Amino acid sequence: MKSRIAIGTLISATSCVFALSAQAQEARALEEIIVTAQKRAESIQDVPIAVSAFSAEALQEQRLDGAYNLQNAVPNLVFSGGTGSTPNFNIRGVGSANGTGSTGDSGVLPHHNNVPLTVSRIGVADFYDVERIEVLRGPQGTLYGRNATGGVLNVITARPDLTQFNASTSLEYADYDTRKAKGHVNIPVGSKLGLRLAGNYLQREGYTENTATGNDIDSRDLWSARATMAFQPTDSIRAYVLYERFEEDDSRNGGARTLCIKDPGPTAVGSTPVNSAVARNYLSRGCLQGSIYQPSAYGTVNSVATFGGMFSNVLGVTTGDTFAGQMGDPNLRRSSAYRDPSYDATNELIELETQWDIIDGLTLSLLASYTSDQALAAGGSQQSQIGFNNTAVTPGGVFNDPQGGPGTGVRTLTYSTNDDIQRTGELRLQSSFDGAINFNAGVFALNLDRSTTTFTSTNATNAFHRASRNTSFYDATPGIPVSGLGHNYFFVYTPYELESQAVFGELYWNWTDALKFTVGARYTEDEKSRIYYPVNLLAAAGEGGVVGAPGWNEARVLPEKIESNATTGRVTLDWAVTADTLVYLTLSRGYKAGGFNTPTTQGSAAPYDAETVDAVEIGAKNSLFDGRVTLNVTGFIYDYRDYQFSKLDGFASLVDNLDAEVRGVEVEAVWSPIEPLRFNAQLGYLDSEITAGTSVDPFDRTQGDPSLHYAKSLEGGCVVSASALQRVIAAINAGALPAAALAPLPGAGLCGSAALNTAFGLNRSAGVPVDLAGNQLPGAPEWTASLGAQYTLRLGGDWEVTLRADYYRQAESYSSHFNTTDYELESWDNYNASLLFRNLAWDVDVQVYGKNLADDDVIVGLEVQSEQLGLTRGVQLLEPRLFGVSITKRW
Repeated sequence: MKSRIAIGTLISATSCVFALSAQAQEARALEEIIVTAQKRAESIQDVPIAVSAFSAEALQEQRLDGAYNLQNAVPNLVFSGGTGSTPNFNIRGVGSANGTGSTGDSGVLPHHNNVPLTVSRIGVADFYDVERIEVLRGPQGTLYGRNATGGVLNVITARPDLTQFNASTSLEYADYDTRKAKGHVNIPVGSKLGLRLAGNYLQREGYTENTATGNDIDSRDLWSARATMAFQPTDSIRAYVLYERFEEDDSRNGGARTLCIKDPGPTAVGSTPVNSAVARNYLSRGCLQGSIYQPSAYGTVNSVATFGGMFSNVLGVTTGDTFAGQMGDPNLRRSSAYRDPSYDATNELIELETQWDIIDGLTLSLLASYTSDQALAAGGSQQSQIGFNNTAVTPGGVFNDPQGGPGTGVRTLTYSTNDDIQRTGELRLQSSFDGAINFNAGVFALNLDRSTTTFTSTNATNAFHRASRNTSFYDATPGIPVSGLGHNYFFVYTPYELESQAVFGELYWNWTDALKFTVGARYTEDEKSRIYYPVNLLAAAGEGGVVGAPGWNEARVLPEKIESNATTGRVTLDWAVTADTLVYLTLSRGYKAGGFNTPTTQGSAAPYDAETVDAVEIGAKNSLFDGRVTLNVTGFIYDYRDYQFSKLDGFASLVDNLDAEVRGVEVEAVWSPIEPLRFNAQLGYLDSEITAGTSVDPFDRTQGDPSLHYAKSLEGGCVVSASALQRVIAAINAGALPAAALAPLPGAGLCGSAALNTAFGLNRSAGVPVDLAGNQLPGAPEWTASLGAQYTLRLGGDWEVTLRADYYRQAESYSSHFNTTDYELESWDNYNASLLFRNLAWDVDVQVYGKNLADDDVIVGLEVQSEQLGLTRGVQLLEPRLFGVSITKRW
C-alpha cells in the first residue's frame, strides 16, 4: 500500500511537470561539467573515462546528502552499509562488500582532493561545502594507483575565492528529530591570501528501538569543521593548506538487526533417535539455513550453540536453550540488546598542495597529507528471558561480570577499536604545451601505522574461567576497553604498518586534431608488516601472547612481513568523431596488494595474494540536439586474477583468492527538451562470474551430503561421519557415554576430542569445499537503474520553484560468493521527491523533501556471523522514510 501511494505521488508530480512545461521558454544547452579525473581540468564529455560528477547544486537538488546516497545516481555503484572507517562501496562488483580484514585494502578507495585515504569518514558523514563529487568507474591503475581496482570516489572541496567575500548557511529539520546545520565563510585577505571556513553538524534520534532498554538506537551526533587557506604570491605559484576535524559520539550501528531461524537440534541422526535433550542442544547449529525473508527468520538462536551458552550449560548455571519459546520482533526497526550500541570516532586531516608554473605549459605540483583516525564501537547481545540458575557461581541467579557488569542471564559484549595514522606525499610534473605531445609524471609514497583490537566476551566465559580454576591470568578490569592481557575473553590485537612507493607517468599524443593516444604506467612496491599476537582465550598459563601479561610467552609473538610489487597502467585511444561525439577504447590493469589473515585461537591462516585485473573498456560520449541531450554509453570486460574474498570462520575474517570475469554496460543520459525541464537516467548492467576457486561455507559445511553431519567446536565448526555419529548417539542413549561429552570445550567435543575420534572413527574435517565457478560476485546486482525529472517554474517576482522526483531500483544480489538462498538479497526500489523554492533577489532556498517515500524496510546488507555466536545473520537496513525541510541563505 505504501509503495502504491509513493508511486501515485510520483506519477502526479510527473503529470504536473508535463502540464507546466507548456509555459516553458525555448530550450537551452545543458551546463558543462568540469572534472579533474585525469588530474587536470577538462569537460566531462572530453574525458575518455567512465566518470559521474555532481556539483554542489546537483547534490542539493537530488538530495544526495552523503556518499551513502550516491548509488541512487551512479550506475553499477552499490553501497551495502557499514559503520566504520572503511565504507562498503562496490563499483562493477569490485570493492569491499566482502570484507578485507585489518591489513587489507578496499578496491574502491575514497579520495579527498585527490588524496587517497585508507581510513576516512567519507562514507558515514554528509557532504558539506564541496565543489563537486567525482566517481570514476573501472581500474585507475596509473594516476590514482594503489587499490583503485574498482574505481575512485573523489570529494573535491571548495577552495578560497581570493576575489570576493561570500558565505552561506543552511538549517534543516526532518523526522526522527533530525537537526542539521552547515555553512561556510570565504574571506579574501588582499589579492594574494584567502581563508575559507566551513562546518557541518548532524544530530538525530535513532531509527531503531531497543526494546530491552527502551531507548532509540542507531542515532547520530557528529560534527565536522574545515579550514582552507589559499596563498597566491605570484601568478605562477599557488598553495593551499587544509585542516579538517570530525567527531562522532552516538549509538550508530549501521541499521543492523540480527535474524535467526532457530535450530532446536536434531531429533535423530540417520535412523538413530537423539533421546537426550542435552545431546540435541550440543548438536544444534544455533540457526538453520534458509531465506532471511521468511517469518521464521525472526526467531532466536539456540543459546547452547553459542560459546557463552555452551559454557554456562557445562557449568550448570543454565539448563538447555535459554531462548526456548522466545521470538524476535517481526518489525526490523525493533531489536533487543541488553546494552545500547555506542560509537565514538575522531578523525583529523591535513593537506598541503602547492603548484608552480615553471614555464608556460609546465607545472610542478606537490600534494602531501597527514591523517589520524581513532574509533571505538561497542555493543551487546540479546539477553534471554530464561536466566541463570541459583548456583555457587551465580548466587541468586546473578553473575557479576567484570567487563559487562551484573547480569541475570548469558550475554555477550563486543567492541572493536582502530587507531590509524596515515602520511602521503606526491610530487608531479605536468605539461600543457600547445604541441602534439604532453605528459604527466610523478612519484608517490604512503605510510600507514594501524593498531586494531577486537574484543568478544560472555559472562559465561568469565564464569567458566573462575569455576575451572584456570591458573592463567584473569583480567578483572571493570568496563571497556580492556588491557587485552586476560585469558577470560577473546581478544585480537593487530599492530600493522604499510609502506608503499610508486613512480608513474602518462604520455598524451595528439596524432591529429581528432585522434589522441594515451599511454600510462605505474610501478608500485608495497611492504606490509605486523606483529602476530596469538589469541589468549582460555589458553593455559605460560601460553599468553601479549607483552606484559603474567606468564606471557615471547616465543609466540612473531614479527611478519609481506612484500609485493606490480606494474599497472592503461593504453587509451580516443577519437573525436565530431565536436559533439567522443569514442574511446581503453586497455588497463589494476592491482591490490595482498595481506595477512586475522589471528584465531588456532593460529593464523596463510597470507592471501595480491589481486590484479585486466580491463577492456569502450565508450562513447555524445552531446546531441544542440547540447540539450548528453548520452554516454560504456561497455567493459574484466579478467580478474586472485580476486580477494573473505568469509567469517570462527571469530576471524579469513581472506582467500579466486578468479573471476566481469562484463557489463552503463548508460548515462540527460535530456532538457525545454529550458525549465530536465530528465536524467542511469542504467547499469553487470554480468559477473567466478571462473575458478573453492571454499568451505561455514554456514553449510556439509553441502547437503547425507553421509556427513555438522558439529560445533570452540574455534568454529567441523563435519563428522554421520554413521560414526550415530554410534556416538547410540552410546549416549545407552548410558555408556555422557551427553556432556559432546560439549565443544577446548580439546573436547566432536571436533576437538582425540579420544572420541579414535573410539568412534569420526573422520572429522573442515567441511565440503564448494566449487565457486559460475557463481556471481557479492555486491554485484545484475541491474541498477535510476530515473529523475525536474521542472523549474517562475512564480513571479523573484521567486521560482523546482519540483524534482527520483526513482532507483537495484536487482537481487548475493552478499557472499556462495550464492545460496542463505545469502540472497531481494531486489528493491526507492522513491524520493523534493520541492525547492528559490528567491533570486534574497539568494534564499527553501526545500521540502521526502526520502524513501514507500517507507520500505529494505535490507541492503547481509552477513553470516560467527559460529561461536550461533550462525545468526546480521542485516543492514536502508534509512526509513524521512520528510524534512531545509532553509539556505547565501551572501
